[in-house]
Amino acid sequence: MTFQLQENDITILQLGSTETENGGQVRNVTFEINGKSFERKILLGKKEDGGNEDDPEQFYLSNKEQIESSLIDFLSENHLYYNK
Repeated sequence: MTFQLQENDITILQLGSTETENGGQVRNVTFEINGKSFERKILLGKKEDGGNEDDPEQFYLSNKEQIESSLIDFLSENHLYYNK
């Protein structure tokens, strides 16, 4: 599943396991940007619609705010702005 953030095409490559961390549920997710893969822990939101957690598109839609926040941090840390 590919989406765009700050003019960068980002692909969800793999949804990993869900863990409890500091009292919240996080899930390891592998992304790809500019041909490089990386993993981020995504803090999961509350399940409102019971969506298929193994479907990358449904996972993205259910956790869009948390995913984009984590990726904006990643893009800033790695100076990956506007598909550079």
